[in-house]
Amino acid sequence: MLSLCLLLLLHLSGFGTAHPGSHDETAYFRSLVSSRSVHEARQKLARCSDHIKRKGLDARAATRRAAILDSYRGISHSGAGPKSSRSSTSQAVLSSSENPPCLLTPEATIGPFWVDGELIRSNVTDGEPGIPLILDGEFIDIHTCEPVEDVFWEIWNCNATGTYSGVQDFGHHHGDDDSNLDKTYLRGVQRTDKDGAAQFTTVFPGHYPGRATHIHVLAHVGATILPNNTVTGGHVAHIGQLFFDQDLIAAVESTPHYKANNVRITPNINDGIFNDVNSASGYDPILSYTRLGHSLDDGILAWTTMGIDLSASYEAESAASLTDHGGVAHFHGWSAHVPGAREIIVLVVGLGLVFWLARSFRQFCARSA
Repeated sequence: MLSLCLLLLLHLSGFGTAHPGSHDETAYFRSLVSSRSVHEARQKLARCSDHIKRKGLDARAATRRAAILDSYRGISHSGAGPKSSRSSTSQAVLSSSENPPCLLTPEATIGPFWVDGELIRSNVTDGEPGIPLILDGEFIDIHTCEPVEDVFWEIWNCNATGTYSGVQDFGHHHGDDDSNLDKTYLRGVQRTDKDGAAQFTTVFPGHYPGRATHIHVLAHVGATILPNNTVTGGHVAHIGQLFFDQDLIAAVESTPHYKANNVRITPNINDGIFNDVNSASGYDPILSYTRLGHSLDDGILAWTTMGIDLSASYEAESAASLTDHGGVAHFHGWSAHVPGAREIIVLVVGLGLVFWLARSFRQFCARSA
């Protein structure tokens, strides 16, 4: 009986000390992927695959990706690739229409590390070590199934050891190091062409606690270019995350720069956002890929087609801004949580209840001993 009482007390104490105002990214995402608007968007997107193929967009995408391969490795397309059903150098598999394109889910996955004001550039590596990654993406209007020209496609991902540039994140990556605010590695913006396509040269992302390996993407629609080579205006039509094949992640994580990260890897199947996308959306969020050469160190070409609703407009809360004078942190939203008056009252009442129940259990246990 005494053991049972101790277990109950431990459970109650855990309830009382839980952080009352933490941001549950996965729960927020789950509420959005189940919304009516997202379901309607998926239905429209599912009808686009045949249209893409008939219009020759898929064939042009395959030709574009084959040209990227030629330019980076200069060998025939019959070269060996990694042992994965997603990996091939054939012209057919360099296309995207075999599976429904990826739907970028609105606002759900902005995460705590978006920095507004990033530069328009294709190569975002800034000398960061790791496996080179060429990312080829194309945007499709879910209403017309046509490619979307002049979308400003933005990406950001962590480096080989799980760190993001440009942010000051207390208690996770960077402590109170202000110098990280001025860094821009693995962040950038590109403008899509007439095929709705754009490319980035980045580094294959590492991992950090609680999340599977991923790349963040954001679509600016109707924006204009400023003299300092950034974008302004328009609206954010969609936000999302792109994931990787688990076998590819394992191969990359076995290489020297990634092995330096001792944080436990979270596989796709244990990532709440990945599971909600994969189970509820009817599309595959994992990037298709092939190696740029015979060795993994030569790099990877990955690609996807992303469906967006151009009429949608969402608020994207940034962790920081990159200005002409350096990075500026925003202490709100995803930053360290400061409880409000209501949360403090709830916490005090909750703690009082816990202490009252704990005293009652101690008295009960003492009588029963």
